[in-house]
Amino acid sequence: MVKLSDILRKTKEEKSAEKPEFLTEVIKAKKDEEDFPENQKIYGDAISDLKNLMNDLREGKTIEGTRVTSIAEKIVQRLKLSKYMFLSLINEPSLYEKKENYLFQHCVNTAILAANLGLAQGFSQIELADLCASSLLHDIGILKIPEEIIFKPSKLTKEEFDLIKKHPAYGLELLDLINAPPDSAAEVIYQHHERIDGTGYPEGKKGEEISEFAKIVSIIEVYEAVTHPRPYHRVIPYEGVKMVVQEARTSFEPKLVKAFLNYITAYPPGSYVLLNSNEIGKVVSINENLPMRPVIEVFINGGGKRLEKPRRIDLAKSPVLSISKALDESYL
Repeated sequence: MVKLSDILRKTKEEKSAEKPEFLTEVIKAKKDEEDFPENQKIYGDAISDLKNLMNDLREGKTIEGTRVTSIAEKIVQRLKLSKYMFLSLINEPSLYEKKENYLFQHCVNTAILAANLGLAQGFSQIELADLCASSLLHDIGILKIPEEIIFKPSKLTKEEFDLIKKHPAYGLELLDLINAPPDSAAEVIYQHHERIDGTGYPEGKKGEEISEFAKIVSIIEVYEAVTHPRPYHRVIPYEGVKMVVQEARTSFEPKLVKAFLNYITAYPPGSYVLLNSNEIGKVVSINENLPMRPVIEVFINGGGKRLEKPRRIDLAKSPVLSISKALDESYL
């Protein structure tokens, strides 16, 4: 079994040989702050547009594929400026108050993270747009599952889970309502719950029988689902990364898991951490050359007292300080 600690240590060793461009990172962090309102608007618009699109599909209306690709193109265009552009929004609990928006937010988050993984794989602009657009639609079959099952807080019965397992097929039925859908949408919709060891569904496909885009979405979809901020059944990003790593070589493609770790990191923007100084802070930006040593905004000092004014620490410039562990916001 692949261990998270081994992969993170190897990544750290690889990155430590590279000299971080400190001035560049300072400028980048400042620009990220300035761009936040625009990122928030693009993110909010994507969720709203996808919600309208899916509601039309739910009602049996025929729609144009350009409605999907338009959302994807805006996301990809923004991500090419910075691969970490939307991570702080994806990990912000205050944006997830409406339960009925879960599906639309989940699909947008999955599309953003999948496109990022595509960037890490060196995909072309056309491939990125196709991957992103297909990911936006990966769970449209859920529209045909009763909400009381989707949002059931307790364990599903066998009958209920069997119904859930039909959503890839339901998704293909709804895809027929889209004129000129994304090229890879059918494969992503139908195969994103398949696993490389044949334990997935709906057909138990193995290895190369599963498309590359579906393999990417299978990793991202699991991570997003378990870390998605909501009132119940949520784990912090660090634990979500561990879950993905534990499934490497059995459920997920190892090379894709490694690429996933190189950009998502165990401590993405928006996550909370405890430093070895006993200070507590929030990750505000990533040092691309040293992803395990992000920029932290400390708001609780080593004595447990909340600071009147948070102070920012760049761990790439502070060799004495390090992250001891990730924290759940409910701990704060």
